Amino acid sequence: MRQKVVVIVPEGGSLFEIATPLRVWGPDPGEPDWPDTDLVACGTRDGRASLAVSPLSLGGLERLADHVPGADMVIVPTWPVDNRPVPRSLVTALRAAHESGCRIVGLCLGAFAVAEAGLLDGRRAVTHWRYADDFARRFPAVLLDRAPLYVDLGSVVTSAGSAAAIDCCLHLVRCDHGADAAAMVARSLVTAPHRSGGQSQFAAVQPLSTADDRLGGLLCAAAENIREVRSVADLVERSAMSRRALERLFRDRLGSSPGSWLTAQRVQAARRLLEGTDLSVEAVAEAAGFGSVQALRREFRLAVQVAPTMYRRSFRAPVPV
Repeated sequence: MRQKVVVIVPEGGSLFEIATPLRVWGPDPGEPDWPDTDLVACGTRDGRASLAVSPLSLGGLERLADHVPGADMVIVPTWPVDNRPVPRSLVTALRAAHESGCRIVGLCLGAFAVAEAGLLDGRRAVTHWRYADDFARRFPAVLLDRAPLYVDLGSVVTSAGSAAAIDCCLHLVRCDHGADAAAMVARSLVTAPHRSGGQSQFAAVQPLSTADDRLGGLLCAAAENIREVRSVADLVERSAMSRRALERLFRDRLGSSPGSWLTAQRVQAARRLLEGTDLSVEAVAEAAGFGSVQALRREFRLAVQVAPTMYRRSFRAPVPV
């Protein structure tokens, strides 16, 4: 199946993200059976343009209006992080392409441009975890899902950050050309044809919020001794507040309940121990205050999308030699 794939190249966009779909759908001279693709890179201006991001440049960009009509897939691989507006011509082109049955793909921060076109309103989407809060504020009509590596809704597809964009592209190759083609492309890229889990396993451990003095000291002390804080009742006792007052303070300041916060802190403690120690999973569960290894595995998988042992294999710091 021959496809016409149009890659939108925004000025000021990351060259790494831009290169991802160009590499996946661009022909590989060493693979004669590469997916049959008519690949075109278009700028975001009305005329031909060149992208310059020191010290590299990408020239020969085509006009949107000449290539988006009739495309099978339009990919926005990234968008600048400076919140610059999406050009009206791109919004119009994305909407028109979508209405004609073209698949629209927003990789990483490219989801911002797709959302600006209104193609994600009332629908699930994902973007890079670091910019998820900004995305949620700007596009409240979108059902932001922070967990997956990518979300495929058929006519509209979004992905998380840079490596997840590769996962998403391989998924699309698999959908359109079959598992053998996706495996061949993955082999050429020297990456796995499919990864399990979600982007939450790659997100940085969030710093503890100390926005409120009444809450900040309590949270810091509890997080430092998470093993000793067995329940919300322990937090209530340490806070010298009523349970209702503490729950209201958590809700107002952190947007969560004391129980949810405790579980999140236990998961973060477990992540640090799995990355930086040789403790067994059972010992990690005890040190993080889970009470049982079954509770650790359940909450860890819910929060991070992978099992503790798999997380350790992926993120354990190398042993010095």
